[in-house]
Amino acid sequence: MLRTPLDRSSGTLRATPVQYDRTLRGETLPNARASADERLAVYNRQYWFRLFGLFQSAFPLSSRLIGHWEFNDYVARFIGANAPQGYLIDRAIDGFALFFARSWRSIPGGARRPPHLVPRRALIEAIRIDAAFRGVFYAPQVTPFRPDAAQAATLLESRLALSPAAAIFSEHWPLVELREKHANDEGAPRLALPPALAVPQRWALVRRPGGTAQLKLDPREGELLWLLLRYPIAGALGRLEARCSGAERESLPERARFWLARSVELGFWSGLHSQEMS
Repeated sequence: MLRTPLDRSSGTLRATPVQYDRTLRGETLPNARASADERLAVYNRQYWFRLFGLFQSAFPLSSRLIGHWEFNDYVARFIGANAPQGYLIDRAIDGFALFFARSWRSIPGGARRPPHLVPRRALIEAIRIDAAFRGVFYAPQVTPFRPDAAQAATLLESRLALSPAAAIFSEHWPLVELREKHANDEGAPRLALPPALAVPQRWALVRRPGGTAQLKLDPREGELLWLLLRYPIAGALGRLEARCSGAERESLPERARFWLARSVELGFWSGLHSQEMS
């Protein structure tokens, strides 16, 4: 009964008690202020409004870009297909970003979007950025990687393992800054998508004692961290050097040492992998 979808046909969200299980509806008691259907409808609406608020808080950028009305439609479809399984309501969000990316074309407004909606690529990028912030915030506590003497001997041949409390991603629109600027604008109208960036920007997120830190990466630093996710350190450095001009290569060793040291200091890594990914 609680998950019975609210009707959207009137332009407002309305409960439809006629869809409830007949054994729940019962009869209205004498002198009752509200009918049995009306009382059940209160819980039905409260359940959905709680979920909509929860999802909007977890995806503040995405929900504002698409608009709360359209965003709530995706939430309702997701919950309809993925009933919450635990007692922690925050876990009801798990899997939503992937569901959205896969279902965008199957929901009205996706394949042939009205002019006021953002491009599919930008909206999915926004969903993934929101999901990265949430993932870092809820990641399990891990001990940051600090190489010891034994590990230092083979460090260049090893591949770093990204901490679950960190994320590295690219954006093609200035979405991270847009998210930060409007983080507290609850109830404000739909956000306009800024012009695309001339060059994609990479960011790093990491959970710190005081909250989540976000770091705008130098283009080459972003390339290095991206390469480190796939290759041993020596291989990543070699590939980065091959992409640099002659002038860049002169300062690359010093800059790369600084970027690596900072990534370790900030806690981007949780350990080492022994083999290169294919």
